Order: sequence, then C-alpha cells, then structure tokens
Amino acid sequence: MEGKRATVEAAAVDDKETAAPLPFNLLRLQRWVIKKYKLTAQKVQDITQTLKDTHKAITYNRSDCSYLSDEQFNSAPATLAALKGILNPNFDIDATRKSKAFDNSKVTAHTAIIPTNNVPDLNRLSNDERNVYMEIVNLYAAQFMPRKTYKEASIAIKSGDESFVVRAKKTTNNGFEALIGSDGEDDFDEDSANDGDNSVFELLSKIRTGEQLTTNKVIVNEKKTTPPPLFTESSLLGALVRVADYVTNPEIKKLLKEKDKDKKDEHGGIGTPATRAAILETLKKRNYITVEKGKLIPTETGYALFDSLPDNAVNPDMTALWSEKQTAIENGELSVEQFINELYSELEGLVAEANVDNLKVEPRAVAGQAQRLESPCPNCGKDIVIRPKVCVCTGCEFKIYKTLSSKVLTDKQIDTLINKGITSELKGFVSNKNNKEFSAKVKLVDKVTGKLGFEFVAKKA
Repeated sequence: MEGKRATVEAAAVDDKETAAPLPFNLLRLQRWVIKKYKLTAQKVQDITQTLKDTHKAITYNRSDCSYLSDEQFNSAPATLAALKGILNPNFDIDATRKSKAFDNSKVTAHTAIIPTNNVPDLNRLSNDERNVYMEIVNLYAAQFMPRKTYKEASIAIKSGDESFVVRAKKTTNNGFEALIGSDGEDDFDEDSANDGDNSVFELLSKIRTGEQLTTNKVIVNEKKTTPPPLFTESSLLGALVRVADYVTNPEIKKLLKEKDKDKKDEHGGIGTPATRAAILETLKKRNYITVEKGKLIPTETGYALFDSLPDNAVNPDMTALWSEKQTAIENGELSVEQFINELYSELEGLVAEANVDNLKVEPRAVAGQAQRLESPCPNCGKDIVIRPKVCVCTGCEFKIYKTLSSKVLTDKQIDTLINKGITSELKGFVSNKNNKEFSAKVKLVDKVTGKLGFEFVAKKA
C-alpha cells in the first residue's frame, strides 16, 4: 500500500464529555485499592468494616450497589460541609450538581459506599485506613464536580479495498479528573484511554473530508495469540461477578444470568460481595493457591484437589441449578423441605464421587518459591509451573509431561533438561513396542512445544 493514494471519506471534530464514575460498591472499591495500593481484597474489606463500625465514617460497607438515593442527594450539602476540612478548596465542588449516581430506581437494599457526616481525624487512622477512606471520599466528592470535556477528532480513510478509522482526543476541561485522576481501574474513565497526545489531535483536526492523501509508510505487526493472563485478586473478583461469561453450557449460562437479572452490578456471578474476599483467603490459607508478583498461582495441592473432585463440584452449574430451585420455592412450586432433602442427596453423591485416595496435601510453601522450576521457559522466558503430571509455562504453550515411556521424570531432571537441553543417561524407561526396559538421555527436541526425544549412548565394545 505504500505510495498509494487514499481518500478521506469522513472527517470530524466533535465536542464530548464524560461523567464521573459511580461511587464505590465493595467489589469496585476492592479492585481499585488492590490495583493502587497493593492490598488484598480481605484487607480492604476489613478496613471498611473498621471505618464503618469503629469510626462511623462510611455507610454500609458490603454493598453491591453503586447508586445513591434522592434523599442522599438532599443531604449532600451537610455531608460536603463536614468533609470541607479534608478536601482541597480549589476543586469545583457544587452540592447542587446531581450526577447520574443519584437514581432511586437503581438503588437496591443498600446504596453505594460513601462518607458520613462523621469525619474522623485522619491522623488517628492507619496509613491503609486513611488511603481507603480518602478514595471513598474523593469519588463521592467527584459526583459534584464538572464533567470532563474533550474534543475528539476522527477520520475515515479508504485506500483501494482497505478502510481505516483514526481517532485522537484533546482534553478541554479535566472536570472531576482533577480530583480522582485519569488512571482509573477497568471500568473507570474509558474515554481517557487515547487522551494526552495533542500532536496527533492537532494533525487529524486539520484534515478535511474529500482530501487526497498518499500512504507514506505501512507497518505490519505480526503477533501470536497468547494464553489468557494469570488472575490477580482484582481480575478474579471481577470474574466472579460474571462467571456466566466463562460457561459454555447455554442452559447454565442462562440460569446464572437470570439469577442476577435484577442486580445492577452482578452479571451471572457466584459468591457475594461479603464472601468473595474470604473465599480467596481460604484458598491461600489451605495452600490451594499462592501469590507471586501479584498473580494467583494454583499449587500442586490445588491441582490435586481439582483433579480429585467430580465435575459438578468444580463448575458453576450447581450454583445455577440451586438458584433455579430457590426460584421454584418463591413460586410455591417446591417446598423448603424438598429442597433441603434434594440438597443432602446431591451432596452425598458428590462426596461419593470424589476420588481423594491419592490426594496428597502439602504444607504451605514459601511465597515466591512454590511450585516453580528454577529454569525459565526456553521459548518465552516466563516461569514454569509444576503440576502433578506436567510442567507448564505461564506465558506460552510450552509444556513437558513428567511421564515419558513409563518413567516419571523428577523436577530436577526436567530443570536440567530445560537448562542444558539434554539430561545425563537415565534408567527405567520402558519400550512401548516390546515392553523392555532401556536407558537413554532425554533431549529437548522443540523449545516451543516442549516435545522430547531420546539420545542413546553407544555401548562400549
């Protein structure tokens, strides 16, 4: 395409604006603080409990709602007046501004987490308590600040059979971002993603519809698909809210979504705002997962437990089906006693199906050393996780199965294999053809896939 003519089919500069993100519910507060301050989900929940119970400084802390009532809007002048001493007076905060957060129709049993009129002495709070409290205060105050405004330049170009669209933004008023910043969490501030490069905006804003351009340079980026990234506490919390997205069975997916149809911030999830952090802590305490560089890594014990359990126990199907039965109880189609009897019967079946005879429970390992080979992946350089039957790379498709021709390779032998490309001569292999034992060196044939081969040592005459 280099040197070819291109036609600008459309060019425009539009004025746009972005409203402040909604106030926090517990999930969004946990994800935000995990990202910004590196605290755990349980730590954030514990801090909010202290802020609520001990300091009386925030509203109900386990809320799954991000909206506020009209009554709370009417009481906002008093709340903002109480917060005046800890907010920068230079910010344009006006209690008469009513953001999209104030909507009675979207309020559930509880409202979003916001500060109360009882403002604590910040010097008496711990550093973590102060950080969490001020995040709640700032996002609440942002509801009464101007919207962020910006100009967006966009052009649509056609060259031959190819069409392209380019956009760039230029901020005209930071609005609420002056207080809470623009480096928001996943669902915060989507519109600022391409903001900041005014030179591109200035260039695009000068282009007009109908202009003829010449393609100066074409760059083709070749990329390979990569495995999904490992979960962090933040991303796993987000996934637990929308487990239905990971379900392939259409009926189960439908049931999960119907379960949360009246909830604004739940989308076919499992657990509740009050229990999800505790679930993560339990997994860590029981050594089913470990945390390394912020990533959640299943341990060998975790994989062994997973492999020993029946499918119903490791899939969200049970949650969906139980929810359906709860609906049947509400509709008078099923009694509580019938549900409990069915529940016991199902649990007895699950226990009977579980294969725990060979389940080996290891003591909790040292963080940072657990279940990893010393050698990095020879293909991408990432860490290699040790599983019961296979060693797998955390960054690509490289894997080495531990059993080769009936011999189980030790972790140390696999480390040597990856590091040097070949092991010393090993005994105990069994031929698939004649069922006879043989000895050989194991070599790494393919550094991309982890394919192995044998190298036989010549016998001395």
